[in-house]
Amino acid sequence: MTTTAESYAIDAKNLSKLFLGLKFLYNVNLEDEKTIEIREIVKKEGYLPMSHIEALETLSPAQIIAGLEEKFICNNTYDGKNFVYEYLSPVQRAGYTDSSWIKKEQHIVKLINLCALGDGNKSDKVARFVDILAQILTLPSGVPDAGILNATVYMTPFHPREFGCAYLPKSSEVTDALCDKDIFEHFGLSAKEQVRVLLAFFQLAGHPTMYDVLPQTARYSKAVLSNPHIARWFDIKDLISKIESEIEKLDCADVMKDILKSYLNGDYVEYDQMLRVDYTNAMNALVEKKKELSNSMLTRENQEMLHKRVKGIIAENLGVSPDKELVEDDIIDQTKLINVLISDGLWPAPGGAWNSCGVPVFDKMCNGASYPMFKHYNVDNEDVTKYANLDCQTPYYFYNFDKKTFNYDVIDFYVSSLKKLQQEFNFDGFRVDHIDHIVDRVSQKDGLPISYRAPRIVLAKANNDMKAKIPYFATLAEYMLWDGFLKEYHEDMNFDLLWGNDIISQGDKNVKSIFKDLEVLEKYNSSLPEGAPKLSILKSYNNQDGEFSEIDQYPGQLGENGALLKFFKYKFIVGGRNASRPVMFVDGDESFTRTGTEYIIGNETSLKRENNKEFFKKFNAINEFAKTCKFCKWGKSYLIRNDEDGFCAWVNSLDGYDNQVLFVINEQYTTETIRRYDEYNNLVIEHKTGTSVKDKTLDLGNNVVLSEFNYNDGDFSEDAYGQTSSLHYDSLKPSEFRIYRITNR
Repeated sequence: MTTTAESYAIDAKNLSKLFLGLKFLYNVNLEDEKTIEIREIVKKEGYLPMSHIEALETLSPAQIIAGLEEKFICNNTYDGKNFVYEYLSPVQRAGYTDSSWIKKEQHIVKLINLCALGDGNKSDKVARFVDILAQILTLPSGVPDAGILNATVYMTPFHPREFGCAYLPKSSEVTDALCDKDIFEHFGLSAKEQVRVLLAFFQLAGHPTMYDVLPQTARYSKAVLSNPHIARWFDIKDLISKIESEIEKLDCADVMKDILKSYLNGDYVEYDQMLRVDYTNAMNALVEKKKELSNSMLTRENQEMLHKRVKGIIAENLGVSPDKELVEDDIIDQTKLINVLISDGLWPAPGGAWNSCGVPVFDKMCNGASYPMFKHYNVDNEDVTKYANLDCQTPYYFYNFDKKTFNYDVIDFYVSSLKKLQQEFNFDGFRVDHIDHIVDRVSQKDGLPISYRAPRIVLAKANNDMKAKIPYFATLAEYMLWDGFLKEYHEDMNFDLLWGNDIISQGDKNVKSIFKDLEVLEKYNSSLPEGAPKLSILKSYNNQDGEFSEIDQYPGQLGENGALLKFFKYKFIVGGRNASRPVMFVDGDESFTRTGTEYIIGNETSLKRENNKEFFKKFNAINEFAKTCKFCKWGKSYLIRNDEDGFCAWVNSLDGYDNQVLFVINEQYTTETIRRYDEYNNLVIEHKTGTSVKDKTLDLGNNVVLSEFNYNDGDFSEDAYGQTSSLHYDSLKPSEFRIYRITNR
């Protein structure tokens, strides 16, 4: 019999019993030669330095579990027989009483999709329970003595999804795809319980957990159906009737009126192309009236009537009183309720474009009449419908545009749902999606909202409430730094970490611009009162793989050496105490998986990964060197050379030390795809091939070189170097880098 989420407690007793059961299920043999080797490596390194795909291809379930047991022991949460811990959260166990842990230089954040952690090279089936355990085993360790926690695992939504998109959750449940049949049959754990256990294992292995949360939901999600008041609603049938009346008033031929009505109702009839101009003129004549009708329907007065009507229909179909307060569990046949509402013409109001404001304007039904289509306008009343990709989502009804008042009951509902989510899965932080343009002119005027996006006061309340309850809780805002609203997101909304603009500007992120980013952050943090929490901004190695042409720039295009150089720059250019920044990479990056991220966000399937073992060794060696080097953990970088041809050098210094670490690179990537707009706003795509820089001399002034760090089969070794105050390079290949220890004479 399946247990319920409420009855299965995540505690040491249950987890110990389950882990013992896993050892029996997979016949774990601690005397196996390879198992002994794996455990010794984990004992030494704190994790198994292996790419996720190599673990999937080469390790048995028994070896994964045995290695993970050793990792639990390393984190002092397992004594060889039972789990023993005071706090489940590794942040809490480390003694943090604030969110500064997420902002540490050299802290790693890895973005994963639980469903995608299976071996997509063999099957598109979602990850098994043990596949996810393999990811826990191979996630990098931190530096506990330096306050740098093990890698944070940042998860995309694992709810049931609509339209193949993880960011359109149909409910707050866990997708059935994550229910491992073997685990269900042997232990009776549902999909939700399995995920709760897995997240506990991440944390007991020392990894903080962060989850993507949304200020929107799927169009007819269970949240919307059980609480219609959290959404704006359209009565599409009523709008069609009123628009048809307006069509009758037009000064045009009856045949044109019939064509307009047909298109309005989703019957896209063919008509004589000689009428094209007349059709366009007639449609244009209706624009302002359509705006007026949509705006009128979305006034508070009309919304209250629609909420009552929708709630009544749902209650009637559920066989309950309209006064009954519903919860998601009451929505048993979701599809039936959706069809009933659609047949009555009742549709939640959608989102819009990144730059749309005001209300969505109903335009017509799609061809075939299966769903309504909307127009969207920006703050300057320009049509921005072509940018709209969010008509299938339902934003929360936080604000009344007509009354200029907030709906505090909806705000409370949203914040309460976040608290419940955190409580169920014990997350250490949230990343809040789709809040990129909430304080600029496209979404706010005179301090009040003018768009469908979550208002700043909603996010401030959510963050403040979460941190009041859990002081170490960290929040990351998907804000890409447009117009520099650092104060608004940090001080006003209480975010700890910002998404940054790395993923949309790979072609611009040269060494000089990275230093500039650090200067801006340092200036901001230096202006804060003494002792005030500081802001941090992610350094994102990769998060897109070409879905959007405007940001079709990603490490896979740079060649292996170019991708390693990009990671190298993010790990070794550091901002010091007022500009520390963690680095994020994506599942598969460690083995040079070039594409697939967007696909696994849109589909419940395992990721197809490259298994480039040499790339992983170098990628991992860079991370290990950086996290163990005091000049990279606590120091600050200073740019000392930046030639136009790509020859570049900087030093990492630390107060109180005569030594410094010197980095010299040829910043040209091996290959690169650059997308830019010309003076006529046309997209220009350039494919560049890097060239060697030649005959370069670097004068070190009063410093001399003591040693050079050379890469050798997965590690950097420090080798003595003849003391010299200048370095000469006959040639440095594209993306080539050198590392030295230097000191004052």
